[in-house]
Amino acid sequence: MDENLTVGFIGVGLMGWGMAKNAVEKGLSTLVIAHRKREAVDDLVTRGAIEVSTVQEMESKADFIVLCVTGSPQVEENLDKIMETMRPNLVVIDTSTAEPASTRKLAEKFTEKGGTFVDAPLSRTPSHAWDGELTTFVSGSDEIVEKVRPVLSTYASVIIPVGGEVGTAHSIKLVNNLVAIGYASLWSECYATLNKLGVEPDTFREVVRNSGMICGNFETFSKYVCDGDPNSHKFSLVNCQKDITYYTRMADSLTADRSISSGVLGLLDKSVEMGMDEKYLPQLVDSMLKINGDK
Repeated sequence: MDENLTVGFIGVGLMGWGMAKNAVEKGLSTLVIAHRKREAVDDLVTRGAIEVSTVQEMESKADFIVLCVTGSPQVEENLDKIMETMRPNLVVIDTSTAEPASTRKLAEKFTEKGGTFVDAPLSRTPSHAWDGELTTFVSGSDEIVEKVRPVLSTYASVIIPVGGEVGTAHSIKLVNNLVAIGYASLWSECYATLNKLGVEPDTFREVVRNSGMICGNFETFSKYVCDGDPNSHKFSLVNCQKDITYYTRMADSLTADRSISSGVLGLLDKSVEMGMDEKYLPQLVDSMLKINGDK
């Protein structure tokens, strides 16, 4: 690892904390900034990271800045701050789940100021981030992928170049999240219907485990309904709602039919309306149980 590289992390929450931990432990000079909670920053400083007080201070010291924030509004806000004083040749890697149209506009503005903006969203869970075993997919040329690889490889064990223009990886990420959240919605309805039938969740899990439908998504989801573990997939329902909203906007811009995603978004909207916004994805089954009058 090139210890001369300095990387800053904006957004050290569920995913970003583990990502920054791996960057500092694998030899990168690592800058962090506090937002709402200090726990992650305090931990990272004990591991060797350096805390900065402003985004502009981070920009003045970093070769790369990794964004891992909630969505496009937060990406836009932070990039505006970076561009106030940015130096040429700065590379920003946006790992957030963001809207491709916004990503393309931001990249154009950033490039005009002499920087490089790369979308490299993530797949897998916070536990994989902690272990340095995330999957990331990256837009752009081979040259750009190799430029950011030293940073990405600290927290991702799988790096998938997807080519295309800036925003391509963010587009694929939205489709990927439709798969993950769509499956969770399907499992939620299945388990809620089985509850009506009086069938134990463990019985259905055993059926699926011994069929062609078994997958990691099902196993992770079922840890809550069968074993009572809500932390098996720490992906808040309000963030799921945001991601599927982004997907529907993208699909609409392409005039693509979205019959399935509309149903998924409808369930998420109801869940948030019921006050479950900060519950995790496996707890989506509770929404279906409440809708059915069984909880």
